[in-house]
Amino acid sequence: MSRIHILPEHVASQIAAGEVVQRPASVVRELVDNSLDAGAGRLLIEVARGGNTLIRVLDDGCGMSKEELPMALRRHATSKIESEADLMSIRTFGFRGEALAAIASVSHVEIISRQPSERQGHRLDAIGSEVKVIEPIGVPPGTQVTVSDLFFNTPARKKFLKSPATEMDRVIEIFLRTAMSCPSIHFDLIHNERKVRTFSPVPSRVDRLVQIFGNEVVAELLPVDYANDLIQVTGFTSRATLHRNTASDVYFFVNGRFVRDRLLLRCLIESYRASLPQRRYPVTVLFIQLPPEYVDVNVHPSKEEIRFRDERLVWNVLFSALRQAQEQGEALPLPRAQIQREAQPVPAGQPAQSQGEPSPRPPVEDFPFLEILPAETSLSQPLAGTPASSQKTAPKLPDDDRQPFQEPVRASSHRDEPGLEPVAPIESLNRGPLNSLEELKVQTSLPTVVETPWIPLAQVFDSYIVAQRDDQMALFDQHALHERIQFEKFRQQFQARSINRQKLLFPLTVEIPLQRQGALQESLDLLVDLGFEMEPFGGNTYLVQSLPADLSLSEVKGLLEDALDDLASIGKVAPVGDRAEKVLARMACRSAVKAGDPLSQRQMEDLLSHYTEMPALATCPHGRPPIWKISRRELEKWFDR
Repeated sequence: MSRIHILPEHVASQIAAGEVVQRPASVVRELVDNSLDAGAGRLLIEVARGGNTLIRVLDDGCGMSKEELPMALRRHATSKIESEADLMSIRTFGFRGEALAAIASVSHVEIISRQPSERQGHRLDAIGSEVKVIEPIGVPPGTQVTVSDLFFNTPARKKFLKSPATEMDRVIEIFLRTAMSCPSIHFDLIHNERKVRTFSPVPSRVDRLVQIFGNEVVAELLPVDYANDLIQVTGFTSRATLHRNTASDVYFFVNGRFVRDRLLLRCLIESYRASLPQRRYPVTVLFIQLPPEYVDVNVHPSKEEIRFRDERLVWNVLFSALRQAQEQGEALPLPRAQIQREAQPVPAGQPAQSQGEPSPRPPVEDFPFLEILPAETSLSQPLAGTPASSQKTAPKLPDDDRQPFQEPVRASSHRDEPGLEPVAPIESLNRGPLNSLEELKVQTSLPTVVETPWIPLAQVFDSYIVAQRDDQMALFDQHALHERIQFEKFRQQFQARSINRQKLLFPLTVEIPLQRQGALQESLDLLVDLGFEMEPFGGNTYLVQSLPADLSLSEVKGLLEDALDDLASIGKVAPVGDRAEKVLARMACRSAVKAGDPLSQRQMEDLLSHYTEMPALATCPHGRPPIWKISRRELEKWFDR
C-alpha cells in the first residue's frame, strides 16, 4: 500500500489558509483589497473583540451576481487574471484567488452582494467552505462580507491569537495604511459597536496625512518628487529633527500596494546616515510607481513581499529622491483649513451593525460620516507670574515648566562654600536632578570601587569631557554617561517601588496614536509603578496627572511615544522587569544631560565623580560606550617619543 496519498480538499484548504489567514488583520487586509479592486468609493470596516469574534467589510463597489457568489469561495477562482502572462503585469491588489477560499475554510462566512444592473441582491451563507444557503435579498449595490467564528475548526490556531487589544492594533495598522494610499475614498472603522475612526475623502495625500498624523507632524515633512524614464518616487519624509525609535512610521507603497522590503528600508536609512542618530527612523510615506513587469508581487500569499527586477536601479532612484528632498529642505505648505484637526468625541451610544446575527447591509448613503480627528496635543503651562528658575549656562530645555510643581532638591554642601562662584548644578541643565554622590549610592546600591578620580580638563564640542588620571587620558560622552547613571537610579527605585514622582497642578494632555492604544491599555499598571498616572480624556487624548520627578513636561510626549513603541515591539508576554527596563531606559535618556549642553567645571566634576570601572557603567542602556581611553604610553608612540 502506498504511503503517499492525496490530502482531502478541506485539509488542503486549511493548510493553505495558514499562509493567507494568519490573524484577524489578515482577513481585513484581504477583504479590503477585494473592495478596492471592486472600485469602492466608500468602505466600512467593523470588528468585534479585535476581530476574534466578528469581522465585517462593506463597500459600494461593483458587486457580484448570484452565479459568482459560490465561485468566489473556490480555491484559485479570481476575476483579476486569466493567463500566465497576466502575472507579469498585475495592476490589482488581489490576484491569487486564494483569500476568500482560505477565509471560508476556517470560519463562518456570509456574503451579501448586488450588482448595479440587478434589481435585487443575493445572500450566501457558508461554514467551513460548505455553502449552506443562497437566497435573494433586497440591498443596495455593493458587497458586504461578514466573517465570524474565525478558526472555529482549527482550535490550535485559535490558541495563538493575541489579546483583543493587540489584534485591534494590527487591524488599525491595515486601516491606516489603506486610508493613506487612497485619499479619495471614505473609510469608517467600528470596534465593538463603537465608531473608532472616520476618514472622509480629501483632495490630496497631504490632507490625508493631516487626518492620520496631525498638523504637528505634517509640518515637519518634506515633499519627495523624483523620477526617471521608468520609476517615479513621490511622497513625504521628515526632517532630521523628527524621528522614531522604530520603523513603525515608515510606509512604502509600490504601485499602490503597501510592501515591507529590506532594500527600500536600507536605502532610507543610508540616506539619513549623516543626519540621524543610530537606530532612529524618519517618518516617511513614499509611493513608488514603475511598470508592473519590473516588480514581482507573486512572492508570498500576504502580498507584502516583492522582488524588483533591477534592484540597483530602484536603489539609485530612491536614494536620489530622498537626498534631494533633504537638501532642498522645503517643508510642506500649511494644510487646508477645512481639515484642521478638531477634538470630536465619539458618541458613546452610537450603534453599529449588530454582531449577534446576520443583517442586510444598510444603504451606503446612510453611513455615518462623522469625521473624528485627533485632538491637538497641548502642554500644561505654569500660571502667569510663576517664579522662573534661575539663569543657567545656556540650557537646551529649561526647567521652568517643571520646577513650580516639584519639591525643592537639596544641593550638596560644597555649592555654598565661601569664595566659590555660584554655579548651576548639573541637574539644572536638563530635565531632572542628578543628586549628590552620597544620595546616588543609596538609591542605586552599586558596588564601590576605590580608584583615583578622573580630573576633568575641558569640554569639547559641548558634548565630550576630556579628563585624565594617573597615566591615562579619556574622552567621556556626557550624555551616555549621565544616561547610564540615571538608568541605574531609576531601576533601583523601581525595584524598591519608590519612584519619585511629582503631582501636576495642571494635568498634561497627551495624544496617543491610535495604533498604540492597545499597548497603552496593557501597560497602564506598569506606567503607574514607573511614576505616570494617566486617565482617558476622550478620543485619543489622555490626561497625565503625575510623572517621574526627574522629567520635565516637555519630555513626556516624546518619552511616551518611544516607550509605547518599545512595549508594542516586545509584547505583553515579556516579563514585567524587561518591559519596565524598556521604559526606564527611555526615562534615563530623556532626563540625562544632552550632547550640546555646555557644562561648568563643577558640573563636569559632579558627573565624573559618579563614574567607576564597573561593568554596570560600561555602556549606556542602549549599548553605547560612555568613555574612550588612551594611555600616556600610547600617546607617546603617536608622537614617536
